[in-house]
Amino acid sequence: MADWLWLIPAFPLLGAFLHGSLGESLGVRQLRWLATVLPLASSLVILAFWLTVGTHPDLHDTVWTWIAVGSFVARIGLHLDPLSLVMVSIAAFLGFLIHWFSQQFMAGDYGERRYYFYLNLFVGGMLILTLADNLLFLYLGWETVGLCSYALVAHWYRDQRNAWAGRKAFVVTRIGDMCLALGIFLLFAQYHTLHIPTLLRLLQQHPAPQLLLAASILVLLGALAKSAQFLFHVWLPDSMAGPSTVSALIHAATMVTAGVYLSIRLLPLFAAVPSMTWVIALLGAWTAFYAASCALAQVDLKRILAYSTISQLGYMFLAVGIGAPALGLFHLLVHACFKALLFLGAGVIISIYAEDHDIRQMGGLKRQQPVLRWIFLAGISALAAVPLLSAGFYSKDAIIDASYLAPGGGILYTLSLGAALLTAVYAFRLYFLVFEGPQRTGKAYLLGWGMKIPLVILAAASVGIGWLQFPPGWPGPHLWLPWIDQELGHGLLPRGTLGDILEITGAAVTLLGIWLGLLAARAERRGQGLSRIVFLREGWYLDALALRFLPPMIYGMAQLVAQGEKWIFRTLLLGGLRDSSRLLGNLLVQGENGLLNRYASSMLVGVLILLAVLWGWP
Repeated sequence: MADWLWLIPAFPLLGAFLHGSLGESLGVRQLRWLATVLPLASSLVILAFWLTVGTHPDLHDTVWTWIAVGSFVARIGLHLDPLSLVMVSIAAFLGFLIHWFSQQFMAGDYGERRYYFYLNLFVGGMLILTLADNLLFLYLGWETVGLCSYALVAHWYRDQRNAWAGRKAFVVTRIGDMCLALGIFLLFAQYHTLHIPTLLRLLQQHPAPQLLLAASILVLLGALAKSAQFLFHVWLPDSMAGPSTVSALIHAATMVTAGVYLSIRLLPLFAAVPSMTWVIALLGAWTAFYAASCALAQVDLKRILAYSTISQLGYMFLAVGIGAPALGLFHLLVHACFKALLFLGAGVIISIYAEDHDIRQMGGLKRQQPVLRWIFLAGISALAAVPLLSAGFYSKDAIIDASYLAPGGGILYTLSLGAALLTAVYAFRLYFLVFEGPQRTGKAYLLGWGMKIPLVILAAASVGIGWLQFPPGWPGPHLWLPWIDQELGHGLLPRGTLGDILEITGAAVTLLGIWLGLLAARAERRGQGLSRIVFLREGWYLDALALRFLPPMIYGMAQLVAQGEKWIFRTLLLGGLRDSSRLLGNLLVQGENGLLNRYASSMLVGVLILLAVLWGWP
């Protein structure tokens, strides 16, 4: 079976190659189906792995020796374990559903060929990233998804705002990518290997505290930038400039999940540095709360969902930091399903309202689109973690409850529970404004089967996947943790009376948030809603502050470097070389003057120096 691993990324990469080389010779309809079928082929290969080795996946395959220089060897190597099996399943199958949905949604777009090229390449890059068995090959996939996100966010580049959003995403994530590259260099310099299992074993056997501290910080910065966590989050809300299908792919199946995956894969690196995991947990909990507070006041439908992604990713980093990566991965799986559903549904809603993103201009859509209403409600319920009825309740509340028992659990639990309350508020504020209340009729929009089927599948997953793992002590399925624990840990889980109290508290907070969301929607219709809180609507002004102060600082540093280069290189080096050559030339000219007495004096001085050297002087 290991010989089949290369097929998983090969199919979408083949699609990108065919689109790039033969795109002009094929019709658009053929290109659409070609782009859709190839991620499906990868999904079928992954299904074969689930059916054969799914209980204990541990496969390795070396496809090719990429670089061999002296003792350094980098290979195109693939590794399938429970973590990578879950990740490739998400990337390939959700990628297929989004491709399928795109056939109707993007039909007639002026950049359709380019769109499918980058969409296939995006999925292929994510599959490389999650299957790579060494950091160099992982970094290739990492940069591939970064390139594709830039191209797809700026897909409608004729509007300068969209092009600017793509550049912003590219520049902010480049900062993290540079940090990750430096961290990889440090690890290789110390341990002389990039093979991930070997590296993790060596850093535990031969710890180098100062180097591991520097490397872990750099790697963490790379992960935080990719997953749009606090201070690096500024690129994600603006990335909504791209098509909604692109947003679904970025937020659910690729790109932003890459940082969480890297943190789980390299968790032993962070665990080797004292207090580093607690810092990760605190950053995750704070990001979850901060982004949820920003989403409260947004009026752009897709920006609300963007801030919700930042917040939900914060929960995943919280899980990694408290030593429960299995719970973080479980929530990543659940989040992928409901977030893809919400963004695809948002694309339809925006199309119905003539590309108007403002939820205050919507209302009563359940009468015009009853099927879409129930589908979207499934996604909103999972986002808000509605008790018992949604997958989010089983995945997100498990992280919140586990944080209570972690070191420093008081602040972690308070932040994460507060974020859960705010999440329920903004999620149902959105739902009530769009689907309930007075009807504001938009244009007729017929959902074809190519759009309905992906939405129904995602809605079913947003409800049912949570049943893979019921809370401890509950009667019902307990499938996820026993399976994944062979690879990842789930930390301490509250049990007994404490567990029941925490579960009831979480459920009560969610129900309170739903009621507050209803009140917020009613207030918004009266013009007295949360959108009037400019501080929250502007993301606590962090983006404005960054744009105000960072560019002048960067330009100032660039000018300083330019002036230093000019003075050191041009003045000292080039000028010094010129002047010293001129001085030496003048001295030589003085010696060649035709005066015999000077020639004789020079010869005498030379003889005396030679004799002194021969006699050992001084």
